[in-house]
Amino acid sequence: MGFSTVAAAAIIGVSFIIVINIFSGGVLPTLSDYRESLKSMEERSVERIQTGINITDITNTGGAFYDLNITVKNIGSITLKTDDFTVLINGTNKPFTCNKSFLYAEKDAVFTVNLTGTGLKRIKVITQNGISDYGEHTV
Repeated sequence: MGFSTVAAAAIIGVSFIIVINIFSGGVLPTLSDYRESLKSMEERSVERIQTGINITDITNTGGAFYDLNITVKNIGSITLKTDDFTVLINGTNKPFTCNKSFLYAEKDAVFTVNLTGTGLKRIKVITQNGISDYGEHTV
């Protein structure tokens, strides 16, 4: 005659358990990852808003091989790790040394780049979160 009420309830019950298993195994971890991702994005956005730098001075030493000294001031409110900075000279990433490990708010640090050649040097200093400032210096 057909299925009995007990058989129909068993099929519906097993289907319900399978749906709960799929939901708890796949959807819930995804929602948790999504929340953590949004929190991380918010923290990065706040950090970018609170970051600011200015190139305040550019000097060089004499000779064929010379040091270009770039003084950078932190005009933001967060402490920046100088090892995470990038210095571009005429669009080329250059290795540098810095007189400080951390650049605190309203303080200066001097980045020293070893160079050769004369002419106009276009300088870009970039923080770890992408905030940058530009400067030019003729050697």
